[in-house]
Amino acid sequence: MNKQIDMIKYGVKKEGTVWDEKGKSEIAKIFIYSGAESYFVNSLQFLFVVDGQFVLSRLHGADYNYSWNTNFSTIVLDYPSEFLTRIQGTYYSNGLRSIKFVTNKGVYGPYGSDKIHPKVQFEEFIVHLGDDRSFGGFHGTKRKTHIESIGIYMKPVTSSMITNSSVLTKSKRPKRK
Repeated sequence: MNKQIDMIKYGVKKEGTVWDEKGKSEIAKIFIYSGAESYFVNSLQFLFVVDGQFVLSRLHGADYNYSWNTNFSTIVLDYPSEFLTRIQGTYYSNGLRSIKFVTNKGVYGPYGSDKIHPKVQFEEFIVHLGDDRSFGGFHGTKRKTHIESIGIYMKPVTSSMITNSSVLTKSKRPKRK
């Protein structure tokens, strides 16, 4: 793939501490801590595959299990044949309330709280990644007790778009007369 083309960064910028997993596009597992009473997605952690090796990301969000009422969930993807095609969820002004991961093989979630309070302003987000392995990593912001925002990186060119070596050859300059 052409390494000169940068990735597209999509997501809402918030005020918390920034976290970033750019370029880690192959996921084997997703670990989710979500509050049973706080209605937040407290933490996310990922098991990526980088250069054929499993690499566990840092824990993004709450640095500790601050409540016995925290739910812990693990998404086990059928790596390497299963990959992300969509991410969606809800957030209020103060943080990520729910998240759902959709792959080419299934739907996982929602995690957190998908209950909407009628008096509280919330926003929904849906990121369609397509079915050509466009996912290029996560980024977001966190607070001490929860994930504040999440975004993704997308590859504008994927290996499935490159069908033969002629796409990668340099164009020849016309001869001068």
